[in-house]
Amino acid sequence: MKIAAIMLALAVSAVTGCSETNKEFVTPERLNNGLVVILPGIEGEGPNSYSIRRGLLKAGVTAALPIYRWGRPIPLAGMILNQTDFVGNRLIAGNIARMIANYQDAHPGKPVWLIGHSGGGGMAVLTADAMEKGRKIDGLILLAASISGNFNLSKPLKHCRKGIVNFYSERDEILGATLFVGNVDGGRASSAGLKGFEKNPPGLHQVPWRREMMHYGNNGRHMDCTSSRFVARYVASWVTGPENRLAR
Repeated sequence: MKIAAIMLALAVSAVTGCSETNKEFVTPERLNNGLVVILPGIEGEGPNSYSIRRGLLKAGVTAALPIYRWGRPIPLAGMILNQTDFVGNRLIAGNIARMIANYQDAHPGKPVWLIGHSGGGGMAVLTADAMEKGRKIDGLILLAASISGNFNLSKPLKHCRKGIVNFYSERDEILGATLFVGNVDGGRASSAGLKGFEKNPPGLHQVPWRREMMHYGNNGRHMDCTSSRFVARYVASWVTGPENRLAR
């Protein structure tokens, strides 16, 4: 099992290769505590995804915390492709789902969460949607997600034991553009990260922006929900319950 954990750690580092290395966050020890995959927005890995990880660390999360670079590493044009290549995004989501399945096969019973910001939030939903029948993770946490507000969550929710948490803000200055360019799922409805999901099925937890969040660096704008202080205060608590064994 230890050899398998080391091999998995190397695999995760390879597929998510980055300037701020993932290696120290996907050690065998962390992998044995669980897995929290961070999916950045269409801009790719950078200050926002690092801030999310710092917030989780600040809150005491001891699970593996890889940042998965799902987008195309092409300057400028890559951001457009990441937002509009709806077929490609579905294929990538399938790859992420298989990566998670491999982890679960090597670490049965360990908790798994996906945390996605902006386009990464949309990819988190598509990943749950792509999971094979019977496969379950603990849940998804969406931060200003670029996923259509009318997206059918019935299948993703079947793969989430503890549901989907959607943080959204009507003050978001970026997501309004998805009405014209589309969300990462291809839909042109208002983003769930702007208005919330239109329907509230069991298992969906919708968290609108509130003024009290300003004390933790979140003023309701698109990037604010990645503030490490906000993540430590409002986001990490969804994954650090004692039953998840992610916190010391």
